[in-house]
Amino acid sequence: MMCRQNRVSTMSSEGPGSWATTHSLTKPVLQAKQRPMPRWIGWVLIAMPSLSILGTWLLGTFPLFQLVAMVLVIAAIWDWRRFFDKSRTMLTIFGLSIAIVVSAVVAMAAYRPPVGGAAVQSVAMISCIALALTLVQLYRGEATVLTVIRGWMYAVAILGGITVYQRVTQDLPALSGPFPTPGYLAGSMVAGIFLMPVGFALEKDHRLRWAYPVIAVVATWVVWTTHRSVGFAVAVAILLVWLALERWTITAALVFVAGVVTLIFRPGGVPLRWADVGMEPPLDATVHSRLLDAAWTILRDSHFLGVGPGGLASHWPDTFVGYRGPYSALMEIASQYGAAVGVVLMCALIGAVAWCGVRLWQTRGGPLRSVERAPAFWLALVILTLPITTSLQAQWLNFPLSALVVATLALLARHIESPQGRALVWSAGPGAAEETAGPPDHGDRLDTEPDGEEDPTRSVGPGRGDTSP
Repeated sequence: MMCRQNRVSTMSSEGPGSWATTHSLTKPVLQAKQRPMPRWIGWVLIAMPSLSILGTWLLGTFPLFQLVAMVLVIAAIWDWRRFFDKSRTMLTIFGLSIAIVVSAVVAMAAYRPPVGGAAVQSVAMISCIALALTLVQLYRGEATVLTVIRGWMYAVAILGGITVYQRVTQDLPALSGPFPTPGYLAGSMVAGIFLMPVGFALEKDHRLRWAYPVIAVVATWVVWTTHRSVGFAVAVAILLVWLALERWTITAALVFVAGVVTLIFRPGGVPLRWADVGMEPPLDATVHSRLLDAAWTILRDSHFLGVGPGGLASHWPDTFVGYRGPYSALMEIASQYGAAVGVVLMCALIGAVAWCGVRLWQTRGGPLRSVERAPAFWLALVILTLPITTSLQAQWLNFPLSALVVATLALLARHIESPQGRALVWSAGPGAAEETAGPPDHGDRLDTEPDGEEDPTRSVGPGRGDTSP
């Protein structure tokens, strides 16, 4: 597929005999001096979250998200043929993939879960892994991260519109939007709210910066309509932290707090529950702990091997009628794929938080809202709150946007590992361009830029222009 490209001239400053010619660079990588990426990939990245939501709402079970993801996977495979990303993020995901495959084969051989459930769970896990590998392979620097977050922003706006439509046209105790249960809607909106501060920090187009806080406030209202007290509390906490970091006016903060207090103490109070009202039995902290204990019992009885993909439903106790899962992503994965996968996954998450800590330490002195520090701060906060945010739905893996959440977290980890992306190093002759996985003599390691070099993707200010597709 041919795509429209921008033509720029790149001149070497090495004097006589140096190389000078014209290169085709697409808009997302123009100023970052990255290897060309077709413009249509950027549009697919932006449209994928919205297409997933619209496909679920309008087409039902039609696998629109899987088809769009497959397009990106094919593009990443084609890109991999020319250059394989050897970052530690990529290698970590490959290691997790091997551990998951081995554990799944062992568990399925030992407990033989139902074929249908095993196929569904396997597809869900493969989607998470494949999309994470794809976004890491297609990473071109800060512009790629901004492109994906813009896609999330548009998707959250669409979810808000669908929820308003549902609120006006239907009389439901708890809104679920285009999804089967309100828990999926709440989880999607909380994930989007977490990404809005990162997009606000990275955004170059000042005409769009206002949209991020507005979308975050709308998403918080949507979480409130789902009757999920845990999700609503997390959403409000995110907004308060964001307000504190941005140092917006005291008036805005007071108005927001006054609005929240009004909602909480109005006559009748806020009808909030942990679980879905009218769709599932009420779920409080006591019941939630019992569900976690049931998942732990299943894992222990399987000799910590797991009951295999899709085996959780057949081993779920009959005493929990109406509760379809443990309301915990970690226990859902560990009970099916084994304790080894759970431990490896925890180590990977702890490692990602450590990377965030290293990046924050290396960029110390600047505000947490800056373009250098915001991705690391918010990624660490997302990972630390995963036990809470993944408890909003009974089964976390059987949801298309869960794969997109995993892939976005992997992309942020890749960005934090090496914010400069993959640079082009030109030699003295035509056609002798070489691509490295980072700045010259610097590689893909957590470190600041070499002396005398400035990352062109770092500064945000007037005149820089919009580098997204």
